[in-house]
Amino acid sequence: MPSSRVDDARRIFSGIGATYERAGALLSFGQDARWRERLVSLLDAGSDDAVLDVATGTGLVARAIAERYRCRVVGLDRSADMLGAAAARDGHIPLVRARAESLPFPDESFDHLTFTYLMRYVDDPAATLRELARVVRPGGRIVALDFGVPANPVLRALWRVYTTIGLPIVGRVISERWSSVGAFLRGSIERFDREHRPSDVERYWNQAGLTAVRVHRMSFGAGVVMTGVKDGATEGPRATGSRLRRPEPGGPRREQRVSVAPSGTKPSVAPASQGAAFYALTPGGWRDYWTLLHPPYTAWHLSYVLLGAALAPMPEPRIVVGALVAFFLAVGIASHSFDELQGRPLGTRIPSSVLLVLGSLALSGAVVLGVIAASMLGPWFLALVVVGAALVISYGLEIPIVHSDIGFAIAWGGFPVVASAAANGAPPVATVVAAVGASLLSLAQRRLSTPVRRVRRKAADVVGEVRYSDGTTERLDRQALIAAPEAGLRLLWLAMLAVSIGALVARWSS
Repeated sequence: MPSSRVDDARRIFSGIGATYERAGALLSFGQDARWRERLVSLLDAGSDDAVLDVATGTGLVARAIAERYRCRVVGLDRSADMLGAAAARDGHIPLVRARAESLPFPDESFDHLTFTYLMRYVDDPAATLRELARVVRPGGRIVALDFGVPANPVLRALWRVYTTIGLPIVGRVISERWSSVGAFLRGSIERFDREHRPSDVERYWNQAGLTAVRVHRMSFGAGVVMTGVKDGATEGPRATGSRLRRPEPGGPRREQRVSVAPSGTKPSVAPASQGAAFYALTPGGWRDYWTLLHPPYTAWHLSYVLLGAALAPMPEPRIVVGALVAFFLAVGIASHSFDELQGRPLGTRIPSSVLLVLGSLALSGAVVLGVIAASMLGPWFLALVVVGAALVISYGLEIPIVHSDIGFAIAWGGFPVVASAAANGAPPVATVVAAVGASLLSLAQRRLSTPVRRVRRKAADVVGEVRYSDGTTERLDRQALIAAPEAGLRLLWLAMLAVSIGALVARWSS
């Protein structure tokens, strides 16, 4: 007789609580942390709210919610092993051992609810969602995270290779127990996807009384974050905040809540303001491809290739040109194409399939050029080719170690200098010093561009003024905040390009 989903959950999650967080990060190459962070950011809880975190496991999401929103959180899980690990990590969050299918709380006990990796381990997902929604107040938000299967055939094939071969192998590095977990996951994920299509899951949410259901696919569809609002009220400030008493046998209860809209009303959410970077063109047609290339920034990164070559006593023109083309393909096209697949930060209308093919072909072309260079320079150069390809893929997947400020600076600043200098035979000491300088410049680029990008894409409004000691004032608005750093970026990419070209021309002229 086949085991039930509940039996699977009990068997799989027994005895792994102590290593769960480390293993999750390793098996997902850091993506699990990104997905959970997105889940927490979409909750949008208030400091007076009460949140129930179902399938809390070791309490990762519960702790993140409590830290971010300073609200009251209750964690619930059926595994005593997991709850023991959660209690050891943070004894301040109340923990309840219970099943998601039968929550021990009265109706409308919580302001919001979250759950992670749950639906594959319950026998009736639709009924479980109704039970989860039951304990949330009208207007409260439910946010969920689970694994997904990439929709693109090429990505799905690569995903299957990793989940079939990679997961058990990486799991074995942690322990024999985790090797079994890794082997189990692929079948579990695909079985759920086969039996409950995305449209079915969205219907379950609607049937549970949830409106404004949104699906956020991350890491090319390998992670799925869903949000919904319980029908009956709009989101927003309430006349009196909710209060969660100390945990009682009957569960947390709210003292007062105010409905501010009739049933069926959609929540009012102000859209984030969108804006274009200084190099971007009006969306549509060939202009999208220009915007995708980030021409000033791509030229800036390519200038590091020229700088690395200029460190060598006798730069070889063929090597310099080949390096420029390879880095243009890898950074200018592949990296930007993969990045645009993750949430459309540039707002282009290029089809996802085109972005995937464009990025894959460009990266393949860069690798081929690297292999050709290795045939001329020696097998040692293949190590740099592998590192370069890994950096592009890691950046596209937004793996934190590469997608951070420091990771960005080293990958797109220091690495081009090192690779180009090594290919042209530059002295090691000069190469290291120049690579550090390029990394610092790229870090400065990141520190200038990140706040500009945040204001342009996410700020709903900017209001304020600066008062000077002489009594004059200066109004602060969106343009005032981005004008100075963007002016610096416009000058820096031109300056770096001119310096690197000048250095290389001087070398060839001597």
